[in-house]
Amino acid sequence: MPVEFAYAQARAQARQGDRLSADTWGLLESSVGLAQFLHLLRGTTLAPRVEHFSAVTSPHVIERSLRRDWHSEVNSATRWVPLRWRAAVAWTAWLAELPAIGHFLQGGAALPWMTEDQALSAFAAEDADTVRAALEKALPGLAADDRSGDDVRAAWLRHWRRLWADEAAGDRALASLVSLVERYAIAGDGGGAVDWRSDLELRVLRILRGHREQPVTVFCHLLLSALELHRLRQGLLQRAVFNDLEPEAAA
Repeated sequence: MPVEFAYAQARAQARQGDRLSADTWGLLESSVGLAQFLHLLRGTTLAPRVEHFSAVTSPHVIERSLRRDWHSEVNSATRWVPLRWRAAVAWTAWLAELPAIGHFLQGGAALPWMTEDQALSAFAAEDADTVRAALEKALPGLAADDRSGDDVRAAWLRHWRRLWADEAAGDRALASLVSLVERYAIAGDGGGAVDWRSDLELRVLRILRGHREQPVTVFCHLLLSALELHRLRQGLLQRAVFNDLEPEAAA
């Protein structure tokens, strides 16, 4: 199995080699206003993610673009792995839509911005039964499991485990990664840690470096990419929301 994941290991390492340093993030996050933040970002490896933004780009446009970037990351990683692992990798793309999907599954109405979203527009119908039918067709594992009343994240995780290849049974590295994510509640508030994101990154990097050319390699890479996008999203939205305020108020 390690030989099958040699390419994934090489791609993951190359991608992670482009990650911004703590000092660079510190400089970015000390900027005031969206215009300055974007100016500094365009001098980093994150420039392609923000090249189409301006100082007046709306939060909805930023959110939609970053979700597209996440789907693109997952689609690329899907091509790195053996066929039997592709469904499990592809399933991670839906993580970006879980809050909206949970909203739909609980009977929530489609919001105006959802009709323009690449992934969510298929579910943005006015009739709740139509929405449920579309979800069950596109995401059968998630929509069916949600009937148990569990949190949508728990339903997502159960279905993801079902998609693992047979040899994943007893895979300690994958089990460690899942346990780590659950502990930090990555889809929630980070478990209350002061600097949960940086701490989680360090722990994921240890797993990535300690279990070379294994299935966990790809999922570590995707988690690190998600954390990077999360940090970028936070920086962009904080400044986009307060775009009309005075610099002192936005700082």
